[in-house]
Amino acid sequence: MLKVSNLSVAFDSTIIVDNVSFTVGTGETLAITGPSGIGKTTLLHAICGIIRTTHGTVHIDNVDVTSLPTHKRGIGLVSQMGDLFPTMTVSQNIEFGLRIAKMPKTDRIARTNELLEMVNLVHLAHRNVAELSGGESRRIALARALAPYPRVLLLDEPLSGLDQETHDALINDLARVLKQTATTALLVTHDHSEAELLAETIFTFPHK
Repeated sequence: MLKVSNLSVAFDSTIIVDNVSFTVGTGETLAITGPSGIGKTTLLHAICGIIRTTHGTVHIDNVDVTSLPTHKRGIGLVSQMGDLFPTMTVSQNIEFGLRIAKMPKTDRIARTNELLEMVNLVHLAHRNVAELSGGESRRIALARALAPYPRVLLLDEPLSGLDQETHDALINDLARVLKQTATTALLVTHDHSEAELLAETIFTFPHK
């Protein structure tokens, strides 16, 4: 479960996120909608600890993680562009977080293969990510974020910028993976049709 309470973020004297509260039940997806530029990405970055909050708290499974560093929060993040490591292969990207966690090699390989099967890209295991299509890159970014078994998954416009055919295929894959893994997820999107398909609850980001 993810619980965000009265969360605010300000840069200098400018308030970007103002007193936001919501709860995402275990294994559920909540979609945050609203136009570009109103602070949705900033909210995600505050939840995962990339930026500091001005006020408020973040609880995961009833544990206050507000003051914890990013790598200790148990949160996976898929950004708009995926942000894969360009000098690594597909498998190496997925394994990255598992290496950081010092998972044994045999377990890393098994987890990587499991996720490649889940996103239907086993045949690309040894491909350099620079050679992937946009849709393939998004699938690998999702697999990499899920690899360390995050308690919460944050998805920041994960389907933006794709052609319609790829978008439609990926949204169905994303819905399937979230259900299959029973992941607690927070989805940021400006597309209400995505929100309605992927999320049990829709939260409209408050306008400033």
